[in-house]
Order: sequence, then C-alpha cells, then structure tokens
Amino acid sequence: MRSSIPLFLLSVLLLSTGCKQEGLGDRLFEITYPVSDFAVPAGRPNFQTLVISQDRLTTGFMEEMMRTSTASGDIDAVGGLRARVVSLNGEDFSEIERIELRACPVGQAGGCSQFDLLFSVDDLFRRRQQTVNLNPGLRNFKELFLGNEQLRVELVLSPGITTSRNIEARLEWAIQAVGNLD
Repeated sequence: MRSSIPLFLLSVLLLSTGCKQEGLGDRLFEITYPVSDFAVPAGRPNFQTLVISQDRLTTGFMEEMMRTSTASGDIDAVGGLRARVVSLNGEDFSEIERIELRACPVGQAGGCSQFDLLFSVDDLFRRRQQTVNLNPGLRNFKELFLGNEQLRVELVLSPGITTSRNIEARLEWAIQAVGNLD
C-alpha cells in the first residue's frame, strides 16, 4: 500500500501539470519564414561547428501585428513554433550530434550566442534521420522581435565525427506570438 502513494501523488502532479499547460495562452499569430537551403560539406571535423547565417532576415513581425490587429501590449511571449531540417539529397544526419537555430540582433558582437537559442535538438549522432524536428527553446523573444525589423539568424550544426559526405539540406521554421498567459 505504501508504494502506491508515491505513484498516486506522481499521477496527480502530472495531471495538474497537464491542465496548466492548456492555460499557456492564446496564439495571436504565427509567422512562417522562407525556407533556406544549405550544405553540410564532407570533411568537417567534429571539433568545428558549422554556422550558416542570415545576417539580415526581415522579421515581418510588425506587418503581422497590423494584419491581425494585435497591439504590442496583447503579446506576452514570442517563441519558436516549429522548425525542421530536411535532407534534399537522401543523405541522413547521422554524423551530426546537435543542431541549433539562434536569433539575435543584427550587429551583435560575435554573432548569436547560446543564450539566443530559438530551437535545438541534440543526441542525433548515429540516428539515420533524413528529417530532424527541432524543439523550441524556453527564452521569450518578445523584445527582440518587437524591437527589430531585421534579425541575424544562425543555424549551428555540431558534427559527432568528421563528416564523410555532403548533405544538401533545407531549414523550415516558424515563430508564434502568444497572449493571455496565466
């Protein structure tokens, strides 16, 4: 009987957490960005990350706010909605350990940092995936998107071993603005 009490408490905690997730707010709008094609070259050593950057990506955030009649005060959070990297030439990403998508202001010294993590996924090494779905980060990007018409966006790939083949790939991603957070 005693061992069933912690199981019961865990179940109650999970159920109450699940109920709270419904109160995460209302999606006010989403923005899907144009796909970006890129290449992962063969011969990239595992101690050297590959950074594919877009130095001046137009956010379209203010236009979407006007289109949806959303005031800046209605927005509580801005963050990642969905992102994926897709192989275009049939090669898989089994030689890659980690993929990150970062967003930061144009001209930030040193480019985007790990703090600017919009999406990421790790533990990819030796998994034969031709499509990799990235997980949204936890940071609120409201100030960044409200305060900038253009952003620097970096796709960062960390090889698990020296890459042995060329991968032609595509990045697809979208963000969302959320309001009425509880």
